[in-house]
Amino acid sequence: MLYHYIKIAFRNLLKYKLQSFICIVGLAIGFTSFALSSLWIQYELTYDTFRKDADRIYYVRVESETDDQGLSSVTPYPLARYLKETFPEIEESCNTSAWKTDFLYNEKKYESFDMVMDSAAEHMFEIELISGSRDFMIPKSNKIAITDKLAKEVFGTKDPLGEKLKIWSDDMEICAIVKSQDQHSNFPFGILKPSRQTEEWNVAYCQTFIKVRPETDMRAFKKKLYEHKVKKDRDSLNHFVLTSITAMRYDHPEEEPTIKFEHILLFALAGGLVILCALFNYLTLFVNRIRIRSKEIGLRKVCGSSDGNLFVLFASEYLLTLSISLLAGIALIEVILPVFQELSNVKTDSFSLYLETFVYFGFITLLAFLFSLFPIYYFRKRSLQKALKGSSDGKGKNLFSKASLTLQLIISIGFIFCSSVLIKQIHHLHTTDIGLNRKDRGDVRIYPQTDGLKEEIAKLSSIAEVYPDENDPLFPSHSRSYRSFTDWEGKPASVEGLTIQIIPCNNRYFKFYGLQLLKGKLPEGDTERHILLNEAAVKELKIANPIGKTLSVKDQKGFIIDGIFKDFYIAPPTVPVKPVMLEFSPGKKNIQNDYSTTAIFRHQPGSRELCKQQVEQLAKKMQPNAVDIHVTFMEEEYEKFLKSEKALLKMLDFVTIVCILISLFGVFSQVTLDCEQKKKEIAVRKVNGAEASDIMRMFFAGNLRLLCIASVIAFPASYLIMKSWIENYVLQAAISWWLYPVIWGVLVLLLTLCTGWRIQKAANQNPAEVIKSE
Repeated sequence: MLYHYIKIAFRNLLKYKLQSFICIVGLAIGFTSFALSSLWIQYELTYDTFRKDADRIYYVRVESETDDQGLSSVTPYPLARYLKETFPEIEESCNTSAWKTDFLYNEKKYESFDMVMDSAAEHMFEIELISGSRDFMIPKSNKIAITDKLAKEVFGTKDPLGEKLKIWSDDMEICAIVKSQDQHSNFPFGILKPSRQTEEWNVAYCQTFIKVRPETDMRAFKKKLYEHKVKKDRDSLNHFVLTSITAMRYDHPEEEPTIKFEHILLFALAGGLVILCALFNYLTLFVNRIRIRSKEIGLRKVCGSSDGNLFVLFASEYLLTLSISLLAGIALIEVILPVFQELSNVKTDSFSLYLETFVYFGFITLLAFLFSLFPIYYFRKRSLQKALKGSSDGKGKNLFSKASLTLQLIISIGFIFCSSVLIKQIHHLHTTDIGLNRKDRGDVRIYPQTDGLKEEIAKLSSIAEVYPDENDPLFPSHSRSYRSFTDWEGKPASVEGLTIQIIPCNNRYFKFYGLQLLKGKLPEGDTERHILLNEAAVKELKIANPIGKTLSVKDQKGFIIDGIFKDFYIAPPTVPVKPVMLEFSPGKKNIQNDYSTTAIFRHQPGSRELCKQQVEQLAKKMQPNAVDIHVTFMEEEYEKFLKSEKALLKMLDFVTIVCILISLFGVFSQVTLDCEQKKKEIAVRKVNGAEASDIMRMFFAGNLRLLCIASVIAFPASYLIMKSWIENYVLQAAISWWLYPVIWGVLVLLLTLCTGWRIQKAANQNPAEVIKSE
């Protein structure tokens, strides 16, 4: 019996090839999108969960006006011990510092992850010694430990103990091999180094972690720690914020991921909506088929089929479609898996990935099947009544189909609108004036120092100009300093002070980057302690005309404000512009100049790749033993800010096209069914004098009615969603009024093209032949 049901199901799928194909493809894409994004979300949420008591380990940060994320990632070394001694809720505390690093062995360059830690961190992070000694924990020593994984990569079967690695300019001796830990971590270390352990409170360079006691009320403790203020001599720290070690990837991450966590959530939601759209589309077609097969249902009932048999018949066909969609989704995953892993950085073996994905697939398929059981049961029963008793559908005829099509159109309109606004916002961020000229600007940094670099770079064919002075690049910035001012003329009593970012500058620097002076003048010559302020700084001063006034700290010599320049945007587009002052004091140099050489340049238009190639070749020629050669371009760095948005846009564009196709085929199928059901009505109307155009208007009016209902719901909802989303950006694109008629007009055109020929065919049939066939 089951074999018979499956055979009938296959026949019906083949009978409606095009509709079945669209539904299966739509479901497969929805399954794949939702499953992969769910897998990605799960991966992001489980960083460092392999650690013992990971749920009790927290990262300590301090609120900071100067940090783009609003939280300072570094704290003073003595803070860890102070917190443990002060708060009984803390069981352990430690200090670490971690970053990606390059090192040399036998003149060959390797990449790894460098982690500096104290003995408390060794215990908290469960460092397991395989061989060697713990001399790498002696503060300020030149001994290091490496993992067994890195040892195998660099040394193969050779014993690495006693060997030396060149890390930056230091020769570090390997004294221990430690066990490699799971790389699904915020600290995938390959090298362990001793900490400096300075007791100064005014120097912040550590990452502080604490481990709380099991019985701790975290909500109360977080509030208690946030309100606590540390005072040491002239230094103070307050507003401490705790972040679980397992949440560091998405809760104010220090390094912006390729795809933002909230964008992964949005894509998962998009995948779910595609599934919903495809599911309702197929349900609509399936219900219509049940109606068409009412005579078959009646005949089966007369021949002895029970209600259960009929239900199993239709459920088998539906489950077969879901199963084929599942298999198609798995095949699709096989195709896009390399791209997905590169984009998501999900590092897991293929078996585990497929196993977890299959679990998601199975769950979604089961949920979709259970969701559809009631409509299948209900419409099977209605069709049976119609076949046996001759009852009609009454006023509610095709109500389910119309509601389903309306839902599909709502989802499609929502996707189109959201994608359009996202395109506008990205275009706006690309084309709007950001207060500086980033076109063709770049820089190169070489470690260690390299004499004569600028002169040699100026000789390259791809270089148009080399900035001659010793300044840091404006963007990306390698270092920044800040100063707090407490006094200025006209200062309101309500303002305590102002912390301003300081950028050393001169006239050549100002003009090289195309900065824009709004008021005042540029300081001339070697003027001492003359500055320009940006608009954000002037706003914080809360005085009408700051030009000519002096900023100072108590009795110290102040800085004279010579002018105001336009805000420039060199932070992620969601971060507001900070107060900035350009200091024109002579002798201001890059603080890294004692260790490296930086050259700022402007390359010839359209020669970025050639420029990068020539500069890197020159740098390697001038400094064969360079530990680090880094060439950056302002346009590329700015593009990184928008990488997540662009990836989200590609994903949305794809699912938008899928949803539109599903909706259009749903409308087409419904129109085809209506034409079949109303062919006698059409013939009677034509006999009574109706023209083909009248018949076509009747059908188009029904489709437009559904589109209007969907538009009334989708447009306001989409506007509210995108308005809230755009408000996260500092530079915001307007949601233009013309988007609504354009989107609506495009959908009307698509619906007309999709269904027009079918309606025209029905309207032009010979009424005599139709009535005769009935």
